[in-house]
Amino acid sequence: MKVSKNWLKEYLDLNNITDEELFKEISFHICEIESYKKMVEATNLTIGHVLECVEHPDSDHLHVCQVEIKPGIISQIVCGAPNVCKGAKVIVALPGAVLPGDFKIKPAKVRGVESNGMLCSLQELGVDDKYIEERFKNGIYLLGDDANVGDDPLEYLGLDDYIIDLELTSNRSDLLSIEGVAYDLGATLNQKVMPIMPTIELSEKKNPVTVKVETDKCYKYNARYLANVKIEESPQWLKARLIASGIRPINNIVDITNFVLIEMGQPLHAFDADRLGNSIVVRQARDGEKIVTLDTIERTLTSDDMVITDGKKPVCLAGVMGGLDSEVENDTKNIVLEAAYFDPLCIRKTSSKLGLKSESSVRFEHKIDYDRVERAMDYAAQLMQEICGAEVYDGVSCDVKVVLEPKTVTVTADKINSTLGTDLSDEFVKEIFDRLDYTYAKNGKEYTITLPSRRMDLEPSAQDITEDVARIYGYDNIPTTIAKTRDKGALTYAQKRTRLIRQILANMGLNEAVSYSLISEKDLNLYTTEELAPVKVMMPMTEDRAVMRQSLLNGVIDAVKYNKARKLDNLAFYEIGKTYSTDKEETKLAIAITGLFSSHLWNGYKQEASFYVLKGILDALMVKLNVEGITYRACSDVKAFHPGRCASISLKGQEIGIIGQMHPKFAKDMGIGTTIALEISLEAILNTDNGLKYQPINKFPAIQRDLAIVCKKDIPAVDIQALIKQTGKKTLTKIELFDLYTGENVGEDEKSLAFKLTFEDPTKTLEAAEVDKLINSILNRLDYVYKAKLR
Repeated sequence: MKVSKNWLKEYLDLNNITDEELFKEISFHICEIESYKKMVEATNLTIGHVLECVEHPDSDHLHVCQVEIKPGIISQIVCGAPNVCKGAKVIVALPGAVLPGDFKIKPAKVRGVESNGMLCSLQELGVDDKYIEERFKNGIYLLGDDANVGDDPLEYLGLDDYIIDLELTSNRSDLLSIEGVAYDLGATLNQKVMPIMPTIELSEKKNPVTVKVETDKCYKYNARYLANVKIEESPQWLKARLIASGIRPINNIVDITNFVLIEMGQPLHAFDADRLGNSIVVRQARDGEKIVTLDTIERTLTSDDMVITDGKKPVCLAGVMGGLDSEVENDTKNIVLEAAYFDPLCIRKTSSKLGLKSESSVRFEHKIDYDRVERAMDYAAQLMQEICGAEVYDGVSCDVKVVLEPKTVTVTADKINSTLGTDLSDEFVKEIFDRLDYTYAKNGKEYTITLPSRRMDLEPSAQDITEDVARIYGYDNIPTTIAKTRDKGALTYAQKRTRLIRQILANMGLNEAVSYSLISEKDLNLYTTEELAPVKVMMPMTEDRAVMRQSLLNGVIDAVKYNKARKLDNLAFYEIGKTYSTDKEETKLAIAITGLFSSHLWNGYKQEASFYVLKGILDALMVKLNVEGITYRACSDVKAFHPGRCASISLKGQEIGIIGQMHPKFAKDMGIGTTIALEISLEAILNTDNGLKYQPINKFPAIQRDLAIVCKKDIPAVDIQALIKQTGKKTLTKIELFDLYTGENVGEDEKSLAFKLTFEDPTKTLEAAEVDKLINSILNRLDYVYKAKLR
């Protein structure tokens, strides 16, 4: 937000405040300052009057001018501008002047003729081309007849100003106006700001315009009718204010609406009344409806966009940009002046979708002062009456759909002091409330505050009021204290478990990867068994980072791909992080290994990455975390995994993840070779404390039996193992699958599974007969449930 220092002076007395003090007040109490600079960096300028202008004797384009630079003092200056002429009032850079670019003016001879200065264009003073009228772009700038010889031309043009460029935070929309900045600066300087209260001479004629709002996205809409306006160039003071704010002057009507927008923060729009008609209807656009905006671009709209219509067709894209069909032009005689409050989210959506940002849309998006709408419109009408000779018809056409009620909050000085660690007196707190222009009622120690309507950033909470008090009091005045607490700082159980997992995996030789939380939408469902709804970013920087990740495998597989491309073949990565679905965030662990997992050993042993190596890593991790109940079940419905070398992972019957070898085609496309990966949810693991269980060493001997079972190939070994465990009860303390056989003596659709069973009883020595009885029970259950037989 560019703020003119001279404009602020219309609200506040800054004469006794140095620039350094002004910077400090703004930076410490309001917001950061990006820059502070003069509008024009030039010295030793004066207004001159060209008394004589003749052609240079040795040039076909130069002129020799006799210029009155001070009353009665004449100086000869050679000028090459095509528009220099006798009688012109001009900007003169005298000898010793320094222009932008460190260009110094000295007396000189130009083709043998003495020249004591330079007649200047605005470009030579550093003014951007876009602010300069077309007729002066190729020559010097000619001042008005009312310019006085010897005066400062920058003061005459309103360019003797300093521009303060504020770096605003998104919540402080009240600072998007000179009046808003003045209010806040006045609070820090303890100066009262008097708001503009417009006065209009109303015609006896009645406003003929009717207004109808048909959408709840328009809270209220006001329209005034102004007749017999004279469209012409704006006065210099008005143009200077707009230039200081970075806005190009156009004509007096448009300039006045922009002037009020900057001064009061209220966007306005002027329609050509004769082209608009007397009916205004505010509604949502129809899908496919079109409008040509002021930038001459035809735009196709949807029902998400709000439009102003003449009752039939759109004439304005509400809150963003006017339409070309109702534009104010040089022959416009009558106008309709609009002032409204539009829904911020609706304007933001339209502006973002169409890529169309304007001064108006920025303010509507960040919320404007609901109570300032009518005052700003009347102020613009007053200026149009004074500058354009407008006849303001009696009455404001208005339709209100939503009324924003004032926000109130209750707070005490004690609460403020308790939060800030200060000892501010009740009277001082009350004084700050007055400086902030709060309206309040006091009951005992309590203040019931009605928040100013312009302060859209404030919520009705004691914290926001406390922050405002701290800001005006000065953060540098608040004593620095160590926060007091009765509790020692410590890691949560989940944080401790997370650190332990990292330590265990690092000890196993794995490297931690940290990847982006944003991925491409096309990669969202690579590692899942179902189609997931994407969590999209509203305005992604690139399509590769458009949705939130729902799997950590995207990151670790990308890490493998990146390193493989750099000729690193033996890789083992893990990542612990958040994934994001439409209804929750979840902490997960992902691991990917490829190449040799164990190598360079003294005995030459090398262990290649495989499904069972990674399964062993996970099992070992679960043992160290004291997590029991992990089981695996074959699955084949995940796109990126090998259908025959993939398993789902469950914890006590609840599926928590997946493990497997990457699909050969996927691995080839990615350039990652044979890669094994897993991903599990850590939610249950991080928050479950199984505790350490003590179990004395059994002093009675164990009995082991080998059991070979023939069953159908499609029956998972884990199901057979679970049934054996269940039937063996507590006496069966250990079960291991040690052989899988298919071939001779076994049916084509069958397989043989060999298990080693360990039986023991901590209270006595088991008899062989007892174990035989359990074995028979196991065989009977297997036969009954799976038709499995003893081999």
